[in-house]
Amino acid sequence: MQNLKHTPEQRKVTCVYGNKRKTWCGPYAVAVVTGLQYEDTYKSLKKIRGKRSTAGVTMKNMMTACSKFSVKTERTKLEKRKKLNNFLRDNLAANKVYIVEITRHVIVVDTRDCQTIDNQSLKWEDMYSTKHKNKLVRSFVEIKNPKFDPMHDNMDFRFTEQLAAQG
Repeated sequence: MQNLKHTPEQRKVTCVYGNKRKTWCGPYAVAVVTGLQYEDTYKSLKKIRGKRSTAGVTMKNMMTACSKFSVKTERTKLEKRKKLNNFLRDNLAANKVYIVEITRHVIVVDTRDCQTIDNQSLKWEDMYSTKHKNKLVRSFVEIKNPKFDPMHDNMDFRFTEQLAAQG
């Protein structure tokens, strides 16, 4: 039986005119890895930044928010930017969860079951099928204790076998 992975919903808050407010990528990524809902992480990141919006939050801001919610992180900056598709193949370890900073965006990558999610897709999908595969990776944060389980019960899942199948 498969587990259901944590998938925060799109933002429900509306403005005074009834228009839905944007679901930003930074708070969404933090919501995914902390197991919380979007509004909780949005409010936290606003407070951390000291601004009225979370547009353009930094990786440092997201790491601070993760720490506030008892999620441990470790950041790595790339010396040379690399296309996401190549980065997924060359830089990530098996059975880990990451927040990856790409060109003007962040996504969550789960190598435990080779899936990714972001505020644009709002669902888990195969990490090699992401529409962001040609964007450049700047840095990434390893999530040491993510607050969600992978989509399988097989803790012996082989990341390298998935890579080999992708060619």
